[in-house]
Amino acid sequence: MTMRPREYAVIAATALALGACGLSRPPVERVDYFLFASREAPAATAPKPVAIKVRPLRAAPLFERKEFLYRVEGEKIVSDFYNEFAEAPDALITYALIGWLKGSRLFATVIEPGVPVDAPYMLDGSIAALFGDLRDPAKPAAVMAIQFYLVRAGNPDRTIVLDRLLRERVEIPNRTPQAIAQGYNQALALILSALERELAALDLRD
Repeated sequence: MTMRPREYAVIAATALALGACGLSRPPVERVDYFLFASREAPAATAPKPVAIKVRPLRAAPLFERKEFLYRVEGEKIVSDFYNEFAEAPDALITYALIGWLKGSRLFATVIEPGVPVDAPYMLDGSIAALFGDLRDPAKPAAVMAIQFYLVRAGNPDRTIVLDRLLRERVEIPNRTPQAIAQGYNQALALILSALERELAALDLRD
């Protein structure tokens, strides 16, 4: 049976399509990670009789991005297009900070950003470091540093009551993004625990 040129073309096109399906790979999807801190310590039994307002944390320009960052050799930093935070890291850490302070019951009231209410104390801060340290293949780590400022807002000078840079380096079992994300959560919990201790030691009054 002789095949017509049109039939040859249809068969050839079908073969190419099937071959392409067999050779193509599914697209690699981005993976989003949350950033949170689990507080397990007991809450304060006698809250400080003051209100504190949390301002949105900022991030140094390098750490504003959602993509995971890795320090690989010397001062070289690379970004991971396929693994990122679910939101901007400064927003996620701000949410975690608010939840931590409310859970601690350290203050009479914790006021969230955007609420049009003044408070005698303002807690501000910025992310100074947030990356996976992969320079030593045997000791990968998640690194986080946050600069905190507690400001007395009730006087004209807006006195800085607390000025602390809190930094944590958490060693992780492997170099995977999942391990780095878990390391970030551990580092954030350690930093917020340290901040809580610092705040608890202060004599704050209206």
